Amino acid sequence: MVYQNNKKQETILFFLLYDILILEVLSMENAGLKKGVLELMDYSDDYEKIYNIERDNLKDIYGYRIKQIDHVGSTAIIGIKSKPIIDILIQTDDLEDFKKFTEEEVEGVTYTVKKEPTMGGDYLIRKEEDGKVKAFIHVYKTGDMNGITSIMFRDYLNSHEDERKRYEDLKMELYDKFKDDSNRHNYTYGKDEYIKNVIAKALEEYKNGNK
Repeated sequence: MVYQNNKKQETILFFLLYDILILEVLSMENAGLKKGVLELMDYSDDYEKIYNIERDNLKDIYGYRIKQIDHVGSTAIIGIKSKPIIDILIQTDDLEDFKKFTEEEVEGVTYTVKKEPTMGGDYLIRKEEDGKVKAFIHVYKTGDMNGITSIMFRDYLNSHEDERKRYEDLKMELYDKFKDDSNRHNYTYGKDEYIKNVIAKALEEYKNGNK
């Protein structure tokens, strides 16, 4: 009887692990774009699952070097169209150590560091699989306002439905304008003023809520 119970538990565990593995594979297939391609897709519940998988992977890789990790960007905003690339924000107490570790121990086929300067001043790592960019990992020193405002932008849109609609409308307008443009950055630059305005609103709301 004990033997039969053990075999039953092993079988249940096997199928649970199998289901988790299948979930991971199916989720990752729903993310990613080839470099230089601009495509907007409907929001998917898979985005949060994919983030959770990658968050755990990064924690395993970096350990104590990660002070805080968050899902940011458009795939973290409920219900709006976005590029199917997961944006992840990492805050670290020692940015130079994080960079050194990345370039000596992590960078390779899957994770590559963007060498060019970024708009947000972040240390940017790309995750690529199967010829597609699956995730952008934005790394800031703990407390850097660029990192903090990325989280505030996400939270403000998720708590203001009308603002989410405005943002999605702007994204679609820019997509229609620049989808065939060889310089994909025009799409990104086109959102800059709007994002700054929303961050200003979020900061004002935070300030008023803490009086």
